[in-house]
Amino acid sequence: MTEAKNWLESSSILKDSMPYEITPISSDASFRRYFRITASRLDHTLILMDSPPEKEPLQKFLSRAEIFDELKITIPTIYSRNSPMGFLIIEDFGDTTLLKKISENKDPSTLLILAIDILLKIETEYKKKRNAFTGRVPVFSKKILLEELDLFKNWYVGTHLNQKSKCFPFHNFETFTELLISSMLREPQTLIHRDFHSKNLMYLNKTKKIGVIDFQDALIGPLSYDLVSLLKDAYTDYDEDVENTCLKYFFEKIKERQLVKGNFESFKTSYDYTAIQRNLKIMGIFCRLKYRDNKDSYMRYLNKLNQRTLAISENYSELRFITNFFRGISDNPLN
Repeated sequence: MTEAKNWLESSSILKDSMPYEITPISSDASFRRYFRITASRLDHTLILMDSPPEKEPLQKFLSRAEIFDELKITIPTIYSRNSPMGFLIIEDFGDTTLLKKISENKDPSTLLILAIDILLKIETEYKKKRNAFTGRVPVFSKKILLEELDLFKNWYVGTHLNQKSKCFPFHNFETFTELLISSMLREPQTLIHRDFHSKNLMYLNKTKKIGVIDFQDALIGPLSYDLVSLLKDAYTDYDEDVENTCLKYFFEKIKERQLVKGNFESFKTSYDYTAIQRNLKIMGIFCRLKYRDNKDSYMRYLNKLNQRTLAISENYSELRFITNFFRGISDNPLN
């Protein structure tokens, strides 16, 4: 922290604003840490982002910030940077996450539609500038999708459940993953945030808009992916009516833009397949956070993800493999 303070005090933003206070506000599932900076001579607070260069180099964050800014998405302004040391001073969006704002409302649909409109704007603006982005954002390729599913196989099945190959039918798992990935690659491809959930969306009380954070992992990927992140958020529970209202709103908008050719049921199937892939990835990540990084606070969401995945897969006979797997988990309270 000494290095960060020395840099802060030499920056043009703070050198004339002494004294100041710096308070830790959060860390996330990565190695990044965040601090709030308060100074009597500043009329607003700031955020210090500490992103260890050997583990979380800033370049990816900065390049994606540039892209989201070009797409006219509300993201924090970057005021100062020190890439070699991994420090940024950025705009403070406050403490009101979409998760917190939704918890204060009986009907979350209006807020969710606001967030969905951001996804539609990203798609529209990206389409206009697609050629300019060629090569700037990697593609969510089959290789990456398989690597994500391997997180589930290695960390959830292999480490958490301690099931070796004799107990877990890997051949069936490979056939199952092929179904998921084929579906995702058939979808229209656009720029996706890749972690578009209620803790990464900030409700800005002054403007009544939603600001977007944590966008550094953005890729070109399936159109339904960020919608899944929003509506199948591990941290929230929306009832079926709310989810269907939001799904139909999104579908009608992309249908108007001729992004999809099939009916709503076909779109819903793609959405469900994507949801299963993302759920399994998250389960793997949560287990890796516990067993590798000693961060076990996310493990309380595992059972919810189990049940959600099972609830989806039970509707598709071709997904019988994963249905049977999670039924077995549900029957064994030790898991």
